[in-house]
Amino acid sequence: MSTFGPSELLRRAGAFTAIPQALARMNGAMTLARLTLEKTPVPVAPSPAVVLVNEGAARLLRYDPMPGVAPRDPIVLCPSLINRLYVLDLKEGISVVEALRKAGHRVYGVDWGEPGVAERGVSFEGFVLRLSRLLDAACADAKTDQLHLLGHCLGGTMATALAATNDARIKTLINLTAPLSFHDDGLLSKWTRAPFFDAEAVAAALGHVPPWLTQPAFQILKPMGQPAKALRLFQALDKPAGELDSFLETFRCLETWINDNVSIPDRFFVDLVGKLYRKDALAKGELCFEGGAVSLDRVRVPVFTIAAAEDHIVPPASATDVAKRFTNPACKVEVLPGGHIGVVVGGLGRKRLWPALIAWMEQHKIGGVA
Repeated sequence: MSTFGPSELLRRAGAFTAIPQALARMNGAMTLARLTLEKTPVPVAPSPAVVLVNEGAARLLRYDPMPGVAPRDPIVLCPSLINRLYVLDLKEGISVVEALRKAGHRVYGVDWGEPGVAERGVSFEGFVLRLSRLLDAACADAKTDQLHLLGHCLGGTMATALAATNDARIKTLINLTAPLSFHDDGLLSKWTRAPFFDAEAVAAALGHVPPWLTQPAFQILKPMGQPAKALRLFQALDKPAGELDSFLETFRCLETWINDNVSIPDRFFVDLVGKLYRKDALAKGELCFEGGAVSLDRVRVPVFTIAAAEDHIVPPASATDVAKRFTNPACKVEVLPGGHIGVVVGGLGRKRLWPALIAWMEQHKIGGVA
């Protein structure tokens, strides 16, 4: 039986590394505090863009093409109404926009903005029609009749409703963690279907529903999320200087986006809760627009459905089960590692997401055979 001397026992207990590690973490914490107190700007949304069209609070952005790269098909990125577009352009090196531009795609983005007077009383259908008009503008700018449309989260729900009712401008649809069936086992689905929850009363009292009401609800969906994030931050604070700077920059960019939510337009909120969550009207074929029913069986374009395996906001089944009803034989479903946000900005998720998007559009070129 081997024995160890006092110095070896202390080494194994971590006594020789504890003090240097604690000092390193203290230095890292002071760096983060300094950046926060100085309000040092975070480099979010680094891709250069111009505003093509305004409609109410919404803007259509056109990102500059990457110089020296052979041009490829145009694509429009449509985020959720309650999250900022720049989650798809978080920072240099962690950007869907950047990856698509490097591949030669002409990229457009819908920035829904902070709802104001022009958004009062605008229904779910009204925002789908607004998306349709923004696609018209993107097609006119790109000098094409069709383009690829990527809908992220509720942006994918709206994009799918558009594809079911008017797909004239859509070559292919890419749904990224987009809820299509709203009756699932997730807490968000259960809460919004609770008998005491009255969306009409909330909208009547508050108008556009502010983020101070919605943000805590999303945080409660994952109660250990904040402690786990704090632990990851603590563990990373003793990284070497270069690695620490990179980590803190990414951390601060992501925290900026997470806390930069916007209000939910009043009538959209009522439709979201009442028609989509409570009645599951889209999945059941009971959602009606002025021109008739919004039937998922009428989605004829190729659809690439992407779900996140650990998504606590849009459980994978919510995104994938209904997708089986799409009739185009080129439709595809893929479940990527990560959570609702991690699939876009996390290392493993984005290493698979970016090539998958580019390969999909290469397989379905505009002017080619779907």
